[in-house]
Amino acid sequence: MTLTPKLKAQELVDKMYFVDDPMGNYPMCFETAKQCALITVDEILDASMLYFDDLNSYVNFWQQVKTEIQAL
Repeated sequence: MTLTPKLKAQELVDKMYFVDDPMGNYPMCFETAKQCALITVDEILDASMLYFDDLNSYVNFWQQVKTEIQAL
């Protein structure tokens, strides 16, 4: 199955909405999950503009972001 923009959009929102909460709270509201997914896409698009000419730098940047988030 091909990953379409619609499927990717749903996947991102689902990841935000159904995030594993170690505190056992209810999932966030759907509209908040959508806003979080939109922020994510905006950040990816902004980064794409910066690193479009150098894919290795782009991938490296996002790997570093992931490492930094995990370190928080």
